[in-house]
Amino acid sequence: MTTTTTGRAARWPARMLRVLMTLALTAGVFALAPSTAHAAATRGFAYVWANQPSASLNTPYTPSGYYSRNSTGAVNSVVRTGVGQYTVRMPRLGLLGGTVHVTAYGATNHSCNVAYWSPVGDRLDVHVRCHTAAGYRADTYFTASYVNTAYLGGRFGYVWADQPSTGSYTPSTTYQFNSAGVRNTITRSGVGRYAVRLPSIGSAAGHVQVTAYGDVAARCKVVNWYPSGTAQMVNVRCFTLGGALRDTRFTLTYTRGTGLLRTTPAAYAWANQPTTASYVPSAAYRYNSGGYTNRITRQGVGVYRVSTPGMPLGYGDVQVTAYGSDSRYCKVDHWTPSTGIQVRCLTASGAAADTYFDVSFVR
Repeated sequence: MTTTTTGRAARWPARMLRVLMTLALTAGVFALAPSTAHAAATRGFAYVWANQPSASLNTPYTPSGYYSRNSTGAVNSVVRTGVGQYTVRMPRLGLLGGTVHVTAYGATNHSCNVAYWSPVGDRLDVHVRCHTAAGYRADTYFTASYVNTAYLGGRFGYVWADQPSTGSYTPSTTYQFNSAGVRNTITRSGVGRYAVRLPSIGSAAGHVQVTAYGDVAARCKVVNWYPSGTAQMVNVRCFTLGGALRDTRFTLTYTRGTGLLRTTPAAYAWANQPTTASYVPSAAYRYNSGGYTNRITRQGVGVYRVSTPGMPLGYGDVQVTAYGSDSRYCKVDHWTPSTGIQVRCLTASGAAADTYFDVSFVR
């Protein structure tokens, strides 16, 4: 109800307005604006080196800023939720989609995989599981990277292989990408054997990373890749930790002439001479955004140094996947400006072993 004077509504006394506002808030008519505004989630990338493997349970820590990055400028964190169980928190990247890769770190025989990732508000949570070679959960260091891109052009694609027992299918369109704007497909040819087809970006060149997916004790690796017409074909095999083939979900990324996260500085190499003392890997399967030449040196059985001149190795992220049809696997031992990237490869039982591998660096 209002009364008027000189054609305008009469003003309520200030005391009466305060009373009315109090009653309205109590009744839930009005909602106060939050005191702090939150940025909307966005596409982008992030990586971490999880460097406190035995951190207190359910207590977030901030990993080293030299080896952690978030394209939004936010600060990543890591939470240990159990033995060998971790959640990487990536603020402001909480959108459905993208892909994740994980690599165990250190001189042990441990391996890690991505269990799943999902948005929590505007944050993306990436859940990681790590095991000993014998299949037991184990606290360990690891690296993890995430990218969610919409940028077309170049040769870049990824998939989440989400139907491990299906003969042929189109994987989730939410969690796949092809820089040519077309859909990728996957064909299963036998237990643990898969062919990923990425149309319109085929090259006898480039780089591949593969990570097993799920709360499972499994590993996946790249067997080979090659062009088929205009498509890129990538063959993958997945194994139990004991070395037997098994059907397993996985993530896969293919890139050519750009980094694993489509950012620079970046470098990659296919280590294709596992018993050679020192060599320059094939030009078609190596990349260095600084224009320098990468080199690989064998330090001992299953231990390799990857030199990537011009790359800021006091920073960044490294991902490694083994290459070939057997059950051998590889991990990153460490990386520094003086030693380069050190990679360690093992048999399924955890013994040192010479083998092919793919290695990626991004800053």
